[in-house]
Amino acid sequence: MDFKILHALDIENHKEEMVILMEMVLRDNITQNYPSNQAEEYVKKIPRYIDDGSAIVTGAFANGNLVGFSWGYELTIFGERRVHIDMIGVDQDSRKRGIAKKLIELQIDETRKRGIRIIEAMITRDNENSYNWFRSMGFNDERIKVRRDLE
Repeated sequence: MDFKILHALDIENHKEEMVILMEMVLRDNITQNYPSNQAEEYVKKIPRYIDDGSAIVTGAFANGNLVGFSWGYELTIFGERRVHIDMIGVDQDSRKRGIAKKLIELQIDETRKRGIRIIEAMITRDNENSYNWFRSMGFNDERIKVRRDLE
C-alpha cells in the first residue's frame, strides 16, 4: 500500500476512482437529499483547492489504484488556523487495514509542516464508530452542534 499527499494531477489521473469513493462517502454520511452529480462536482473542485493551497488531500493506493482518500481544508476561526477534515473514504474491500489511520496521520504531518496546530473533524452524533475512531486517534470533543427542524 502506498500513501501520499495528492496533487491536482493525481486527482485528474484517478478521477473515476475518486468519484466512486466520494459517492460512497456521501451515501454513508449525508442524510439530506443532494444532487445525483454531487460527488462528481466535489471531485471537479478539489484540484483547484489543492493548487491554491487551501486543501490537503491524502491518498492510499493499492497496485496503482486509489483505494482511499482524506480531504481536509484550511480555515481560520477567531484567528486560529485549522485544518478541517471534511471527508474520509476507503473502498469497502480495503477497510479494517489501518488505511484511514495512515491517511489522517499523513494529513496531520502536512498540517504541522504548514505551521498549523489544530486539526478537526465533524461527525454525525449517531455514528458511534466514527466518533470512537476519532477519539482513538487523539481527537477530543470541542463543541456539540445542535439543530432544530422547524415546520
